[in-house]
Amino acid sequence: MNVENFLQKASEAGVPPMSGGRLVARRLGSTHEMCDLLLGLVLSEQKTCTYSLVELLKEEGGLLEPGDRIVFLDADMHPRCVVELDDCEQLAFDEVNERHTAGEGPAARDVKVWREIHAAYWGKWLKSRGQEFHEEVPVMWQSFRLLYPRPDSSKEA
Repeated sequence: MNVENFLQKASEAGVPPMSGGRLVARRLGSTHEMCDLLLGLVLSEQKTCTYSLVELLKEEGGLLEPGDRIVFLDADMHPRCVVELDDCEQLAFDEVNERHTAGEGPAARDVKVWREIHAAYWGKWLKSRGQEFHEEVPVMWQSFRLLYPRPDSSKEA
């Protein structure tokens, strides 16, 4: 199913149309396994935020804002859920605190653990571009709410 058909199905299930804002589609994680794990946490509403390097967001079309929507894709690039951003904040990597990690998956809610995971992940990405990771690298924290499918609805999406 493509993103357009997925959004039509979400609309038929009662998801209201967007009133402005941007719609982006993206995959979580760098491996199939990580994508499946993170997507499962989003679908069960155990993960209610995500993070991006500001530089990468700018390359992909710009920073996201509250009211924007993300269609999260599975490891095979099929749409699995749609979320709406309710809060966003640009900050330095070393400014991420407990408020920001509270909506992270259970294993990464501790700020120290979150920093270890993301420093390694973004460090690899930056290194592949000839850049070095540093504690002040700008990141975007994005808090969201799951719009579709709802955990109490059919598991078919």
